[in-house]
Amino acid sequence: MTLEHREAALPHLIDSDAALRRYLDGYPHVAYAENGDAGGIARAAWLALDDDTTEHAYDIAHALGLPLVRLDALQAQPDALKRLTPAMARQLRAVPLQVQGGMLAVAMEDPSAQAVQDMLEFLSRERVIPLVATPRDIREGIARHYDRVEDLNVAHQLGIDPDSSGADTSGHEARRLAEEQPVVRLVHLLIADAVKRRASDIHIRPGRHGSDVLYRIDDELVPVRRLLRALHPAVVGRIKVLGAMNLAEHRKPQDGRTRFDTADGRRIDLRISVLPAVFGESVVVRLLDADESLWDLNRLGLSEADRRRVDDIMQRSHGMFLATGPTGCGKSTTLYAMLLEMRRQRINILTIEDPVEFHIEDVQQMQVNRAAGFTFASAMRNFLRHDPDAIMVGEIRDKETAEIAVESALTGHLLLSTLHTNTAATTVVRLLDLGIEAYLLRSALLAVMAQRLVRLTCPHCRQVEAVDAHVRECLGVGMDEVFHIGRGCPHCEGLGVHGRRAVYELMEVTPNIRRLIVPGAESDAIHRAAIEDGMVPLTQAALELARSGAISLAEAWRVRAE
Repeated sequence: MTLEHREAALPHLIDSDAALRRYLDGYPHVAYAENGDAGGIARAAWLALDDDTTEHAYDIAHALGLPLVRLDALQAQPDALKRLTPAMARQLRAVPLQVQGGMLAVAMEDPSAQAVQDMLEFLSRERVIPLVATPRDIREGIARHYDRVEDLNVAHQLGIDPDSSGADTSGHEARRLAEEQPVVRLVHLLIADAVKRRASDIHIRPGRHGSDVLYRIDDELVPVRRLLRALHPAVVGRIKVLGAMNLAEHRKPQDGRTRFDTADGRRIDLRISVLPAVFGESVVVRLLDADESLWDLNRLGLSEADRRRVDDIMQRSHGMFLATGPTGCGKSTTLYAMLLEMRRQRINILTIEDPVEFHIEDVQQMQVNRAAGFTFASAMRNFLRHDPDAIMVGEIRDKETAEIAVESALTGHLLLSTLHTNTAATTVVRLLDLGIEAYLLRSALLAVMAQRLVRLTCPHCRQVEAVDAHVRECLGVGMDEVFHIGRGCPHCEGLGVHGRRAVYELMEVTPNIRRLIVPGAESDAIHRAAIEDGMVPLTQAALELARSGAISLAEAWRVRAE
C-alpha cells in the first residue's frame, strides 16, 4: 500500500459517516468535513475535542497528510468489521470502518508502520485506505465492535443478562459459571495470549462500564480488551478455581497459584492475587516462565572484567555478595544465574525465599511461612546446622536477618542476598544503619551489584530520538550526539521497546573501600573509591548502552542513579 502524501497545512477531520463516504468518493484528492468544506483542524482544536486525545496522533496525520478520524462519531459497517478477526484487530490496533468502491477505510494508530499495512493488504481484497485515530479511540472502537460482540455471545451461552452488574452472583452460581466451557475457554485464551506476547502479568480491572484486561509487557501496561461487566464474576470465579481459592469470599484479599501448560509443551507458573475493589474483585496474574526468566550468567550482559570478578566471588568459601536495587530490577534473576553456575560445584546450596519463584535442580529451596514462624531469620539459624556451603536469602529486610547473614558469611559460608538500595555504595551505609558493626562488615562483604532493568529499543521501528537539552546537559552528552528511540510497531506491541536487559554497577570491596567502612561512613566517598578501583557507575553504563543504540537516551535518564 502506498500512502498518498498530500500537501496540506492542517490534517482534515472525519467525524461522521457522510464525511467518510465523501472522503472515499474523492480519494486521493481531498477530505471533506461534514459541511462539505475542505478545511483542516488545528492542533489546539483537535486536542480540545477530548482530554485523552494525544498530540502524537495529530503529528502522524500531519506528517503523512492523512485525515484524523473520530471513531465514536462513526458507525462501522458489519461487512467491514468482518475483514479482521477480533484477535487480529487487537494485534494490529486497527478498526475497519467502511467498504466502498473497492476501498476499505481502516482507522489505525500509526499508518506509517509498514508491517500493519502489509498485513491489512494481505487480509483484505480491497485497497486499504488508512485513517489516523488516537490510541484511546482505537481501544474503545475495538471494545465496542469486537469485544462486546464476543462477550454478548458468551453471555447468551451462559444464560445471564448481559446488562447486569453481576454483583449479586451467589457462590453456587459463581461455581457453575466458572465451570462453563465458554468461560473456561475465555480465561485459557487470555493466559495463552499473554504467554505468547511475552507478558509478565495479566491485570483484570473492574470498572463502572466493564472490566479492562491489560498485559504488562516489558514493564509497560498494554490494554488488550474490555470484558462485559456481567462476565466479570464468571472470569474471576474461573481464575479463583485455578488458584484453589474460596469462590464465596469477596471481601478479603486472596492469593493462589497454579500452572499453565502451553501448546508447545512449556510449563508456566501462575501466581494469582485477588483484591476487593469498588466495582468488583481486581485480579493480577503473574506469569513465571523459566525459559524467559531463568538466565545464565552469559545473558546478564557482564563485561569481561566484571564476569571474572563474579566468577572469583562464586569460588570463595565464605563472604557476602549482595544484589541491590528497587523492586522489579532483576535482583533475583542475577542471584538465580549465580546459583545455576554454582551448582556445578560439589557443594551444598540452601535457599530461603518468599516465595520460591523457580525450582532449580540440585539446590535445596525453602519458602517463608510466617504463619508457622518460619521466617528468613529463623530459617538461617537452622541452615547453619544443615552443613551448607552456600546460602541464598531472598531479601535482607531487618536487623536480625542482616546480623545472621553477616555471621554466616564470617563462619565459612558464601552468602548471596538482595537489599533495597539505589547504588552499590549506599548499601554499606544501609547495613551500618541496620546495626551491623563496621568491623564485621569489613570482613564479610565481598561485593555489591546495584542494577536496573532497561528496555531495549525495538530494532523494527527505530528512529532518531529528540532529546531535551536539559537531559543532554545533566548526562554530559554532546549536542551533536545522535540517539535512537522506538516509534512503536506490531513487533513491539506499539511500545517502541522489545525485551529487557540488566544495566549495573559492580563494586568489589577492595582494600581502599574496606578502609572506608567505618561508623558514620559516607556513601559518596565509597562511590568515588569504587570508581578509582575500576567500577563503572550505573548511570555511565546506561549511557554507553544508549550510545550503542541498544536503548534510548530517555531510558538511560529514567534508570540513572544519583
